[in-house]
Amino acid sequence: MKRIGKLFVHAGDTLSGQLEHHGRHVFAYDPANLQTPSAAISLTMPVRLASYEHALMLPALQTFMPEGFIADCLNERFGKVFKMDSMALLALSSGDAIGRLRVRIERDAEVQTPTIGMRELLADQGNRALFDDLCERFLFSSAIAGVQPKVLVSATETTATKANEAEKLSLENRAATKVGQYIVKSAEFRFPNLAANEFHCLSIARAAGLDVPNFWLSEDEKRLVIQRFDRIDGAALGFEDMVSLQGKQNTDKYDGSYEGVAKAIVLNASPAYLVSSLASLFDLVVLSVLLRNGDAHLKNFGLLYTDPTTDDCRLAPTYDIVTTTLYIPNDRMALNLARDRAWPDLKTLVKFGRETCRIKQPLEAIERIQDSISSYRPTQASDTWAAQLAAIRKTSA
Repeated sequence: MKRIGKLFVHAGDTLSGQLEHHGRHVFAYDPANLQTPSAAISLTMPVRLASYEHALMLPALQTFMPEGFIADCLNERFGKVFKMDSMALLALSSGDAIGRLRVRIERDAEVQTPTIGMRELLADQGNRALFDDLCERFLFSSAIAGVQPKVLVSATETTATKANEAEKLSLENRAATKVGQYIVKSAEFRFPNLAANEFHCLSIARAAGLDVPNFWLSEDEKRLVIQRFDRIDGAALGFEDMVSLQGKQNTDKYDGSYEGVAKAIVLNASPAYLVSSLASLFDLVVLSVLLRNGDAHLKNFGLLYTDPTTDDCRLAPTYDIVTTTLYIPNDRMALNLARDRAWPDLKTLVKFGRETCRIKQPLEAIERIQDSISSYRPTQASDTWAAQLAAIRKTSA
């Protein structure tokens, strides 16, 4: 089997440097970019002459390492050809990775990404296994972490006629010519109605005032389509999750605390965005507690920026939030809060807000989010949606 020993890492349109693996993972910036600070591939890896070394994959490249479903698909397809280590997983999946980094086997290789119509993504597919088709078409451009089945796609956008983008998109809308980038998620058989679950939770998050990307639920309720927040008018933004920023590996995503996430924000966010980023973190932790989201781990919090030299580094929009206790009744928090993973009481949340997130009126924020859960009413809700929403509300009471 072939072993991939060298990869070229691009930041946007710039060749930042080379990643090699010969016993250890070694990244060295290209000599041509030593005077170009914006070529840095991470907030924690400034451009320098000396190389960066790590026994495992460098944490900065862990952000978009495929996990779970995508990793299994790549192993199944190429396990007889390549030594399927971290280098191979990066090389085979990073055609259109989350964030501004691109990894190539060849220095100047170009990757052509196929497209699909938004109408097709959102239509009721009957017995057709659309998600399987998407995996075939977009497997090589789906460098995205997470165990849940998901792929990155380029889709022909449609123009929504409704003001609220979170509502189901009418398939009678006129197709536009613009191509946008999306994440498409599918439910696993172990977690029925997972797409509808996340749709509800994201809708509540938006109603509570959290920053949430545009999202839609397909007519057959099998797929959740989310607009990528790491793209603005086609330009790629930098993105790093808390695994990367804390120098950990993906397998350590449950090893940490929400206080640690706040500390990483303080250390890395731009001064102009520090207060708002900490406030958003508090809102997201409170929402996860009230909705009983036991999967708010380190990879579900990240920072977004133009490049590591710009002054716009801030907490990324809300993503990957579901009510996990619908599937795991005795689930606990994914990370520690006040050195405990039990669901916190009001006093603990208020203290976290005031002392860690610097919120002047944390109780008001908690009440605002609770009110959003209580008052949320989905439009065009099917029986499945209604039953699940009732279960979510009962959980958060």
